[in-house]
Amino acid sequence: MKYDCIIVGAGPAGVFCAYELVEKNPKLKVLLIDKGRDIYSRKCPVNEHKLDKCPVNKNGISGCNPACSITNGFGGAGAFSDGKFNITTEFGGWLTDYLDDDEVLKLIKYVDSINLKFGATEVITDPTTDKVREIEKRGYAVGLKLLRSQVRHLGTENNLKILMRIYEYLKDKVEMHFQEEVSDIIVEDNKVKGIINKNGVRYDGDNVFLGVGRDGSKWLEEMCKKNNIRMTHNQVDIGVRVETNDIIMEEINKNLYEGKFIYRTSVGTIVRTFCSNPSGHVVVENHSGTMLANGHAYASKELGSNNTNFALLVSHKFSEPFDLPNEYAHQVSRLANELSCGSIIVQRYGDICKGRRSTQKRIDEGFVKPSLKEAVPGDLGLVLPYNTMKSIIEMIEALNHVTPGIANEHTLFYGVEAKFYSARPEISNNFETRINGLYVGGDGAGLTRGLAQAGANGVYVARDILKKTN
Repeated sequence: MKYDCIIVGAGPAGVFCAYELVEKNPKLKVLLIDKGRDIYSRKCPVNEHKLDKCPVNKNGISGCNPACSITNGFGGAGAFSDGKFNITTEFGGWLTDYLDDDEVLKLIKYVDSINLKFGATEVITDPTTDKVREIEKRGYAVGLKLLRSQVRHLGTENNLKILMRIYEYLKDKVEMHFQEEVSDIIVEDNKVKGIINKNGVRYDGDNVFLGVGRDGSKWLEEMCKKNNIRMTHNQVDIGVRVETNDIIMEEINKNLYEGKFIYRTSVGTIVRTFCSNPSGHVVVENHSGTMLANGHAYASKELGSNNTNFALLVSHKFSEPFDLPNEYAHQVSRLANELSCGSIIVQRYGDICKGRRSTQKRIDEGFVKPSLKEAVPGDLGLVLPYNTMKSIIEMIEALNHVTPGIANEHTLFYGVEAKFYSARPEISNNFETRINGLYVGGDGAGLTRGLAQAGANGVYVARDILKKTN
């Protein structure tokens, strides 16, 4: 069969691209393919079997086979996130480099309306209240800038239910292949002709959308190099996941749900808070064998913890001749994996300030009980570069003026948390490469950073393809 569109990657960009295509033209033949599992089969063996770390698969690599169920499969890496949908163009990606702010915001609101249609909560935060202004003022006083956004918190369990409903809606309208990895794209006379999977099976299509997510960014880069598509490298973010008691974060949690702050340090780096999870859990993510810290939160109080966790990420930008920022972050993260025997490190802030490693005894005596039981007490000072650690310490001390108590000795740091950004392919304003019919999008293409803009990106690509097929 020849397809009108082949979508590689079933994350938010791919799912909402598929949705828009068949919603607007049910006659289209659309193939959605992903190396992970369908939404019902995505189960993390660490969580399901209470393991200390990811099991070794048949290829001798830590993780699920054929791909990590936390980061791959229908719904992408966002499926097991706590489902924060940020309605703003101020952060969450770089779509405004290609489209007007108003157009991006309309696309985000359209994706939001689809989530509502499939059961998302009606509750949304208001970032314009007097209390938020008070928090913002305290931040400005110490050099912290608050990024405002309406936030619709879906919750991990509700996020999965929404994705299940979308999956059920699409399964009879879109051909979906899972546990099937794409090895190559077919290009003839500067026109895309389809894809080939790892078993050599060919699928023909006039339009191909590569929405492969962060875990597929390296493969995307290989495809671009092979087809002479120029690329520019974005930053890579390296840092830690912070965990403290809910009571410390109560004001932020109540009024903002997620306080997004950015800060410029004395060494010239930019640090940001990211992915805050009230009453949440710290979790491990497997990125192609590299174990990273992350976090999520359920909408249901009964499933929650007594802790709030969030990321502190330091942006690293490299100049020529170095052009491997993602590999650099992998190497730093793998060092933490080595020191923790395949897991990640947890350390008390008080121990960091004293220049000593945390021990299990000190962790047990602390006031913050780790929600990630398999984390190994250790010393992040042996892992993180000096400027990165100094930046994180300066940021946590600045945040202490906005959220008093966050810089107490019992606060836990998990490391490493890293956000990989693909080298961004050179594309037109409709996200099409120099290869006619070959589109790229989402987090894996370095264009978005989160659920909202990734979904919006997919919708825009679908609409451009619809213009060709109508």
